[in-house]
Amino acid sequence: MVVKKNSSVNVTTLLSSLVRHKGWEKQLDLHSIFPEWKRLVSEDFAEHAVPLKIEREVLWLEVENSSWLQQLQYGKIEVLDDLNHFLRLGFLKDVKMVLPSEKDKNHFNPDEKGPVIQFERPSPEKVASFQEQVGCIADEKCRDALMQFWYLANACKKK
Repeated sequence: MVVKKNSSVNVTTLLSSLVRHKGWEKQLDLHSIFPEWKRLVSEDFAEHAVPLKIEREVLWLEVENSSWLQQLQYGKIEVLDDLNHFLRLGFLKDVKMVLPSEKDKNHFNPDEKGPVIQFERPSPEKVASFQEQVGCIADEKCRDALMQFWYLANACKKK
């Protein structure tokens, strides 16, 4: 979309068009499972596997060790069904599991040195503040997509 100087395009139209044009609506929906991971999957999956990325509609999980990788393979189809039920626009074709590299093993053992990436919900005050900021966007889908994007960007923390 090209916007000329002094054009009367409003922010809502611009953001909505940009999100649709770039295909971000589907990607935002797919990645919305990251902050909801512990709520969406079984306790075993939540404790022993973390989502790494989504590539070509395949969710990649990092699993604590080879024993858990083998065990979690049995629940893969159920997790895939649960996640697809949660998604509004996207669809996952498969779940692949990998073991952590030597440098990333601390995802599961916080006593080891190095940063641990984890998802932490932003405080209700921060969420409310951002909701107030995007409240002027009339398009509900655009506002929700922007809210999800902000939430994901603020939920990933290094410890």
